[in-house]
Amino acid sequence: MYYKIINFFKFCFFLPVIYVISFEIILRFIIFFLTLNSNIIIYGINKNISLQLFSIIKKEFYIINETKFLYDAQISNKKSKNQIWIFGGSTSNNGFCDSKELSWVDLFDTKLTKKNFAKNGINSRASLELLKHEISETNKPKIIFWTNKVNEILHSKRANTKKQKIFNYVNSLKLTLKKNLVFFYFIDELLLRIFDKIGINIRFENNDLGIEDYAYSAEVYFNNTEKAIELSKLYGVEKFFIISLFNRINLKNLETNFYKFYKTKVEKLEKSYNFVYFVDTKKYLSPDEKNKILFCDTMHQNYDGKLITAKIISNQFNDK
Repeated sequence: MYYKIINFFKFCFFLPVIYVISFEIILRFIIFFLTLNSNIIIYGINKNISLQLFSIIKKEFYIINETKFLYDAQISNKKSKNQIWIFGGSTSNNGFCDSKELSWVDLFDTKLTKKNFAKNGINSRASLELLKHEISETNKPKIIFWTNKVNEILHSKRANTKKQKIFNYVNSLKLTLKKNLVFFYFIDELLLRIFDKIGINIRFENNDLGIEDYAYSAEVYFNNTEKAIELSKLYGVEKFFIISLFNRINLKNLETNFYKFYKTKVEKLEKSYNFVYFVDTKKYLSPDEKNKILFCDTMHQNYDGKLITAKIISNQFNDK
């Protein structure tokens, strides 16, 4: 009986643990040889290291070590590149409406080189991680356009609530494993993408949002954006534009529930930093433009909408 119990524990506990650890070690070394980034070896041990997977097909996988900013802060004397970096979600990315290969960024006229880091479905948290990965002493822009807004309510949709305690415990355990195991990080990201494709929600999202949720999302947006601004300041970025892209209901002089909380936070940031500028594109729409068909859905602009957006931002950019 004793040996049966020992064998049971070996089979049900020890062997799976050994397999997971072995696979974890192998996976880390594979990623190391593919990326030549040794930070992957100590992921989970060094809490300053984070992972960000945007696309498997496009090989957009980033290993970010925040301790580099401590060293770069002491030697940040090199000139910025003549570039504008654009961050945001799908409303600043191409692939929508009647101009699938274009975004408003492509229509924005400037002598500076444009690098568009906008990606579908991301918010300020992911944009901040992208900025951390891209910016360095030898790779820093003159200008940053920060266009996150539409997806910011995801902060509330995916936040823990008292109404879902059992889900919160499961989600907390999942996040702990995800922050320590590369294997679990990839498994979770893959499952999320697969279930999103087939329309099944496994993200523990809250769909019934109230005023406090919009206020919370705005606060998280503020914190992420302030960190992005501080990082930009550290590397000598000359101007940081926070851009609110007009949406379909703006054409009817309406606004989303989130907007007033967002606007309050953005105005606070603009007052706090002398190189931060807020461009609210809906303010510059003419009555004639509001009567045009500028969208193919609730948020994505067609070619005419993108052209108007690019013109508005260009005018405001050249005035600063």
